[in-house]
Amino acid sequence: MTKTLEILIDGKWHALKEIKQKTKLNKNQIQQVINFLERYGFVSVDKMARKIRLDKSVKKFLAENSTS
Repeated sequence: MTKTLEILIDGKWHALKEIKQKTKLNKNQIQQVINFLERYGFVSVDKMARKIRLDKSVKKFLAENSTS
């Protein structure tokens, strides 16, 4: 999950395929991570385009806490 959040920290849309390649997780594992992040409001998912991005408030929180 940490690697997925590191990819998403820029706040841009990322293709699920890109995340899968960068994390080296299989399709089922990445889907579980994304489902968790979406369920708790960490990410927005565009199911039609198969893309995901970090929620703006989560991005701000992570950015503020990464400098601490």
